[in-house]
This record gives sequence, structure tokens and C-alpha cells, in this order.
Amino acid sequence: MTNTVNEHAAPYLVVESPYELARWRPLVNWVLYVPHGIILNALQILSRVVFFIYWLMLIFTGKLHPGMYGVMAMYERYNARTGGFLIGYSETYPPFDFDTDTHDNNAYPPVRLNLPDVPPSVPRSAALNVFLAIPHYIVLMVYFIGAAVVALIGWFAVLFTGAWPQGMRDFLVGVSNYYYRVWTYIVMIDNEYPKFGLPAA
Repeated sequence: MTNTVNEHAAPYLVVESPYELARWRPLVNWVLYVPHGIILNALQILSRVVFFIYWLMLIFTGKLHPGMYGVMAMYERYNARTGGFLIGYSETYPPFDFDTDTHDNNAYPPVRLNLPDVPPSVPRSAALNVFLAIPHYIVLMVYFIGAAVVALIGWFAVLFTGAWPQGMRDFLVGVSNYYYRVWTYIVMIDNEYPKFGLPAA
């Protein structure tokens, strides 16, 4: 079954996998996740450093660097895939894939993340996006707390029923798509101010 959460023509994150899951998965997936978690921590540090340089480059040159954006997109996709496995979107183990293309290479079909390309031109004023998005940070924090509670309940549901409740999993995907919409604004790829709240299903 497919999660389809749209704000624009297509969702950023698409999860295509059965809601059914082996009952033991919540007890084991977090252990299997550990190698990816270590790598993800390093990629997060790299992504933050790259973003700072990328942000400064826009201020001083008026241009976004596609290669640096690709590194940040790679981190987001790696996080989406491995986090999806941890939560239980799929029983398939995610690959150690470091492709920096903004478009998903389908290396992990159950969880796909497609992000917009770098626009041909961006005003220097877009550097303010990171500050203008502060209200969204607050709203996202509330959603993330709710998502953590839903994920915990979902794990217990899998333990007892062998399946993710559809509404709960769809909610988690919706929160992710709201985050990615705000993320594209922060990294100055889509400079239209994001709408608050989850994308319409």
C-alpha cells in the first residue's frame, strides 16, 4: 500500500511498502540500525558544516552551489531511508548509499525521497529564510513530539497485531513531508514561504 501526501504536484517522501510487519521487528530493528546511526551522525555533522559554507556562498556570490546542495540532499535521503527502517516502514535493510543526486536513485524502493533541483537564480535575500522559518521550527517541534508518541504506539501495535495502523503511519509520513517542505525553504531552493501544518492527503 502507498502513502500519498501531497502539497505540490508530488510528495517529497513516498513510502511504498506493506503495513504488515513481522511482530519481532520493533525489538530488533533498533539494533540493526546502529551501523547506520553511526554513519548518520557523521553525515549530519558534515551536512551542517556544508550548509554554513553554502549559505555564506549565497551571501557573497549570489549563487547556490549544486554540489553542496547535493551533499545535504544525500544526508536527508540517508536519514529518511534508515529512519524509515528503524520505525518499521520496511523489513528490507537499507543500503549504504551516498548518492548526491537530488532525485532518488531507487536504491531503496520502500522509501524514496525526491527533492527539487537548484533553481537557476536565487536572490541574496533568501539567506534570511533560515531566520524567517523560526515559527516553523516551533510548529515542527510540536509535530515531532507527537510523531515520537505515535511511533511508540505504532511499535506496540506491530508487536501485538503484526501491522502498522494505517492512519498512524500516514501521519508520520505527513510530518516528514512538512519537514521537507520547510527544509527546501531553509536551503533556499523553494523560496515561497511554506504553509503551516501537514500537507493535504
